[in-house]
Amino acid sequence: MKKIIPDVIFNYKMNIKRVFKTKSFDRWAKKLIEDKLLCIAAQEIAQGLFEADLGGGVCKKRIALPGSGKRGSTRTLVAKRHETAIFFLAGREKNSPTKDFSATEEEAAKIIAKSLENATFTQLEQMKQDGVLKEICHEKSH
Repeated sequence: MKKIIPDVIFNYKMNIKRVFKTKSFDRWAKKLIEDKLLCIAAQEIAQGLFEADLGGGVCKKRIALPGSGKRGSTRTLVAKRHETAIFFLAGREKNSPTKDFSATEEEAAKIIAKSLENATFTQLEQMKQDGVLKEICHEKSH
């Protein structure tokens, strides 16, 4: 049976958060997760649908890969407290030697989330320009 993934259009002018991934997350996710799946996950996070709230503005979110359910999925750490944005910070495959994030990884994610929490529009744009963040889930103008 073929899974159908709905197209999700994000437009931050309509009170939908912008979605970013960090440079390190992008390198990790490149061959595993399509941006479309991250966009769906971001929409779920914005609705409060995630596996665990780790505190410090960070949540843990499972993202099912095509052909497998959420049990055979990837795990991600996501900063969700920014007023207008969601940030994918770290990822891990379920079949990794350690199936979950370490306390050190979770603490690092909280530190990064705290630093992003009050970033202004101008600062986010500068981080995009510098290659620190990559924005996804936005309408492309032609």
